[in-house]
Amino acid sequence: MNDTRAPKKTRTEILIVDDEQAMRRTLTLLLDKAGYATRSVSTTEEARQALAEKPAQLVISDLRLGNESGMELIRHIKKVHPNTESILLTAYGSIESAVEAIHAGAYDYVTKPFTNEQLLLKVGKAVERHEMRSELTALRAHVAMSYGFDNIVGNSSEMRKLKETAKRIAPTDITTLITGASGTGKELLTRAVHHHSDRRSKPLITVDCSTIPEPLFESELFGHTKGAFTTAVSTRRGLLEEADGGTVFLDEVNNIPLSVQPKLLRFLQDSVIRSVGSSTSRKVDVRIIAATNRDLAELVADGKFREDLYYRLNVIPLRIPTLAERAEDIPVLAEYFVRRMAQEMERPSLEISPSALDKLINHVWPGNVRELENTLKRAAALCRDDRIDSDAIIFVASRIHKEPATHELVADSSSGEGLLEDTQRTLIKRALAENDWNFTQTAQELGIGRTTLWRKVKKYNLKKEQAETA
Repeated sequence: MNDTRAPKKTRTEILIVDDEQAMRRTLTLLLDKAGYATRSVSTTEEARQALAEKPAQLVISDLRLGNESGMELIRHIKKVHPNTESILLTAYGSIESAVEAIHAGAYDYVTKPFTNEQLLLKVGKAVERHEMRSELTALRAHVAMSYGFDNIVGNSSEMRKLKETAKRIAPTDITTLITGASGTGKELLTRAVHHHSDRRSKPLITVDCSTIPEPLFESELFGHTKGAFTTAVSTRRGLLEEADGGTVFLDEVNNIPLSVQPKLLRFLQDSVIRSVGSSTSRKVDVRIIAATNRDLAELVADGKFREDLYYRLNVIPLRIPTLAERAEDIPVLAEYFVRRMAQEMERPSLEISPSALDKLINHVWPGNVRELENTLKRAAALCRDDRIDSDAIIFVASRIHKEPATHELVADSSSGEGLLEDTQRTLIKRALAENDWNFTQTAQELGIGRTTLWRKVKKYNLKKEQAETA
């Protein structure tokens, strides 16, 4: 016999079920030699008991087991042990028995007499299918863990109430409005809701309403036909149609132009879309989750947001508290981020000192959880060993106050928390150089807005060659 299949790194468990001792012995010798771990029984009852005591990756069963039928065992395995593959051996290689075996849940069947190579080939394919399904199950579990509610870290009463409400509404299709300051985790909460809904296998499409130019907004959401406007050189589906069956996350929904708001309102009422330039409508199945860091009721009062659209979006309101409102969560958040960074940076002994934690607890955190994460990333990069001490904790800003068009980073030397101007300048130069002058990436790393970063570069007269030699 020539076994062309490589031995398994971990011995796959195979249960042999046959009422003939000679066949059990033959299959056992063949599969043991191929590198599999085998057990053998002679009846369906023994097989059920064996599987209950110790699962198997594959069951090979004869169709005829004395007065019993191997087909019934296949059905039992499919129902009670859905992760176990099965192969049916039969001397009656009719189409009917093959179809019945597959319908009963068997991966495949083998007709007697068979060669060793034929059996090993089908066994190998069945084992590969089991491994692929196991990997897919593990991947789904990883995705659920990454986007699960447990990944929204916080034990404060405010966060417990928030997560409990979000868990209750996740399986529904109800429209939800998430409010909270920048950096509190609105998108993370949206992902958790989506991945705990029946829509998890369908797309979750994020629409950043603050970045889409007003003339293109309607086309982005609803699509357009060829020739609908000057640059419409081909027909294009909108994001609502792309997400059919899934969820659309309207981030910074307060930026939706007033001209588009009536059409979005109609969609929320009847789930029907009409592309720009089209005369026909079609229905799509999409759940809407919106988020904003602005007070929509205030915008309604100012005439900048439609009142009827506001009430359509605000069916279930979820407000995420600021980090200052749940300061008790700072230690557990810090420990969580440090553990995650230790894994990502392959520094398993990375830890944070009590003095560093005290410094984090006493900070104001205008940038909320995002600022905390970025601060710890800088600290992990700056600490000399695998212990983050207080001197590695550097705050980019001690306070952020609202100005007409942007947020300004302020250095307050008297507070002892802000950076001095020269330290701030050095930090920005270093970050720009490390990110090859990518403003978006640098701003995210520093925990400030892109406009703020640009103003600082202009203020300090920074140039690319300066940063490269800093």
